[in-house]
Amino acid sequence: MERNSSLSLRQMLDRLAEILVHKQTGTFYIATDMNSSCRFAIESGKLTHCTHKRDHGPDAILSLLETGGGSCSFSENQRIPFRPDAAIDHPLSLQALDIHLVIPPKPALIPKPVPAPEKPMARPGSSNYFYRGSSPAPEASAQTEPEAPQQGTTPSAQPRINNRFYRGG
Repeated sequence: MERNSSLSLRQMLDRLAEILVHKQTGTFYIATDMNSSCRFAIESGKLTHCTHKRDHGPDAILSLLETGGGSCSFSENQRIPFRPDAAIDHPLSLQALDIHLVIPPKPALIPKPVPAPEKPMARPGSSNYFYRGSSPAPEASAQTEPEAPQQGTTPSAQPRINNRFYRGG
């Protein structure tokens, strides 16, 4: 999370709640406008320890609530050692900080696109010219149609069908 300045206490606690909802692990730092600092240890989305000024544990949470604002940052997977008396109870801490964890809704499933129906293959002997903007002139298609094979000729002697696509020009 980026470092932010000039946030209210409520905005900083909302950022803390976002980290808790996503079950991240690390250390959440707060630098208050009163030139004091606060640290929260977070383990898999649970608050485990807190220090503010010279206060530890629940006393640190109460002294943090007396501040007006400041800036905050989060260092993911960073574990800072805390004193044993800095341990806090997660549910009671959330209640004291007035943090309500709201689990974000799961993204809606996007329906798979329906494949377009396949176009039937061209009839033997028909022209497969495609023009952008208009269809070919009837006399042009009549000239390109192969004649019916004569009896006694082999299939390899029949004229080839031109299946080229033209972009116009």
